[in-house]
Amino acid sequence: MGYAADKFATITRDSYQDWKNRFYPKQQELMELATNGQLLRNQLGRVDLNNQNSLAAAKQATDNRMARMGVSTNQSADDNGQGLRMSLMTAGTENGLREQEQARQMGILTGADAGLREAIKTGGGM
Repeated sequence: MGYAADKFATITRDSYQDWKNRFYPKQQELMELATNGQLLRNQLGRVDLNNQNSLAAAKQATDNRMARMGVSTNQSADDNGQGLRMSLMTAGTENGLREQEQARQMGILTGADAGLREAIKTGGGM
């Protein structure tokens, strides 16, 4: 063909081999994680601890605010309501995570993100 065409073909082949050797295995790993539910299980495992930390921080802030006003909080009356709020918060968080996982899986199956990828490639907006 010509020197430029041969050089371009060599660069294209080298780029493809580089992608195949370095990026494709990572892409396969991420797709496997996205489709086998492992990401959801990992996130669900973190929900309880995150919710406990959030609730403890909110309770500490409330106790501090009440103490500044000279009011003490009644622990026994708050414990039952706190447990109920914790249960509702955990259930809501877990259900939200499951819905997001289902939406992600449907997006993967239907190619819902393909339009966004094309817009990114061309530099255009949606």
